[in-house]
Amino acid sequence: MSRLDRMVGNYEVMLRLGSAGRLTERVIQTRVARFSISAARDESMLNQTRAVLCLHGVHTIIFPAYHAFSRELGKLTREETSLERQQREMMWRVDKWVMRGLSREVLLDIATNVFNLPPLLESRNQEAAARPIDRGRMASDT
Repeated sequence: MSRLDRMVGNYEVMLRLGSAGRLTERVIQTRVARFSISAARDESMLNQTRAVLCLHGVHTIIFPAYHAFSRELGKLTREETSLERQQREMMWRVDKWVMRGLSREVLLDIATNVFNLPPLLESRNQEAAARPIDRGRMASDT
């Protein structure tokens, strides 16, 4: 019995024991089916992320942070938004996790290999990094 089958089985037992209140058989079957699909998708995403992390030689102690990033991107890709907005959101998330100490190269590799994000993300970040910051007039300049 696989880990995924155990998770789905445990979820079904919890529903049948009434942890979510009294439910009809049809509702229980619907919830279990949805949970099964979601758990399989998440398991696949985490396995692909783990493969990218191993390829880059990332220490296992840091895996949970990269998995959190991966879950954020997974949630974002399931939202129905425009491609431009999705790319802006993904760039923002990459920058956020870089500020938390993760490698930009590994994050971009996860975005492109696990979520099929176009390489446009990389070029936009490089352009933004090369652009000088205009701080305007400082108070000490007067």
